[in-house]
Amino acid sequence: MSMLKFINVGGEHVKEKLEQFAQELKKKGFRVTVQRLTVAAIVLSKIKDHPSFMEILEEARKHVPGVSASTVYNTLQLLEKLGLITSFTVRGETHYDQPHSHVNIVCLDTNRIYDLENGGEVIGVLEKKGLSVRNVVVYANCGEKASEPG
Repeated sequence: MSMLKFINVGGEHVKEKLEQFAQELKKKGFRVTVQRLTVAAIVLSKIKDHPSFMEILEEARKHVPGVSASTVYNTLQLLEKLGLITSFTVRGETHYDQPHSHVNIVCLDTNRIYDLENGGEVIGVLEKKGLSVRNVVVYANCGEKASEPG
C-alpha cells in the first residue's frame, strides 16, 4: 500500500480504513488511485460532520486539483457498497455518515446535522415494531444558538 503514504488526510483510524478500502478495491478488480484514496480519506476523516457531496468534492479538489465530480461520486458509491459509510438525503442534498444504526437530528434553523448519542431507545422502539433500522433522521427547530443536542 505504498500509495497510502502520499495521502495526508485524517489520522491513524482513517489510515486503517483506507488500507481496508484499498484491499477491497484490489480484490474487486478496481484500480487503487490517489484520487480514490484521497476522497476516501476526506469522507472518513469528516464522517462525524455528515459532509455533503459538494463539501467532499471541494475538499478533494484542494488535495487533488482537477479530480472530477464523477470520480468523487463513484468513490463514495464504492465506500457505501463496502459498508464503510452510509448516506442520507436532507433537503435534496446527500450527506455521508457512519454506517452504524443511530439517530440524526437535522436543525431546521441552522441546517446543522447532529448525532443523537443516546438515541438507542428510539431505535429500540422501531425494532420492536419489526423494522430493521439503518438510520433515523429527526427534523427539529433548535434555534440559532442551540447547543449540540445529544
